[in-house]
Amino acid sequence: MTYLDYVIVYCLRQLNGERSIYSVYHILKGKKSSQSIQDAHLFQLNSFFLSLPNLSRDFFNKKVDQLKAGNFIKLNEEFKAVVTEKGIDTYMQTEPATFFPKHMDGLKYGDRANVFWRRINLLVQVLSNHNDKETSYFPVQRGSSIQKWIKHFLRETPERDRLSFALFRELQKMLSELEEDPSLLVFRLTGCRDYGLTELQTAEKLHLHVEEYRFRFLDLLHGILMKVDQDTEGFPILTSISTVGEKQGNLTISTAQTFGLYRQGHTIREISKIRKLKVNTIEDHFVEIILTLNHFNTDCFITPEELHAAASVIEELGTKRLKPIKDRLPHLSYFQIRIAIAKAGEKNGSKARA
Repeated sequence: MTYLDYVIVYCLRQLNGERSIYSVYHILKGKKSSQSIQDAHLFQLNSFFLSLPNLSRDFFNKKVDQLKAGNFIKLNEEFKAVVTEKGIDTYMQTEPATFFPKHMDGLKYGDRANVFWRRINLLVQVLSNHNDKETSYFPVQRGSSIQKWIKHFLRETPERDRLSFALFRELQKMLSELEEDPSLLVFRLTGCRDYGLTELQTAEKLHLHVEEYRFRFLDLLHGILMKVDQDTEGFPILTSISTVGEKQGNLTISTAQTFGLYRQGHTIREISKIRKLKVNTIEDHFVEIILTLNHFNTDCFITPEELHAAASVIEELGTKRLKPIKDRLPHLSYFQIRIAIAKAGEKNGSKARA
């Protein structure tokens, strides 16, 4: 198995045949839909959300076909996959020696990590060229939003020599505290007349498969963001670089709009009319809200007694499929059952390996 094969098999084991293989594809690609976000939460696949934004469907299908041909998985007509005994044995044999992300959480850090990397990559280049009094060079980041941010940041921090040293000290402290190989990041940085390596070049230099390198690199970036959030005073420069604007608890834009109306006192049906969206769509938003915002009170949708009864059935049946649960609890609506599934996922939402 390649590293990506390992990741796909891990994700399919988590799904346990309850979603199609394309649920994995959309999670890896980071599709901003309520369904993909819910699946990432419910099946504890937060780590891998938005880990491969450029993954093509054709390449993913090719990987799945290879796993099927190798008898690692079985695929039914609904494109739902079950990991075979051979797949489980191979996975278990390779697991102890295989890198598994410790810090990655694409739902929390995915977009932010991308912006953070582009900013710090350009900032290091700008400061390095300033220190060498070089004014003519091609910026490693061409995006206008990143370049504008860097210009604004430097205007607010005029003492560039002191800034260079302070940034170096923060990065040095951060990378030592994370206890990760700093080369994962440092080899990618660009200095004065010294361009950083590409993903592939860095992977080769570190004797890693490029698939594994990408996940190690992301894990390091997410680890940096995690520690920055825990100690903003200890990392003031990295905090500034990593701040990308406030967002309603990592909710998608549409769900955040629904949540705003709910906080104003509107019911689901009223929100549906105001936003000209189906009730089912608004219910999707509320499931995302429950999964994303800790301690969101659901008593107005389902009583604590009903929630407890549903949780017991979910645990007994060992499934997140709606129909079997509905058959046991016909008095509950599908929306109430989805809330119960979401709350159950909230309790076991750790990134424990299956």
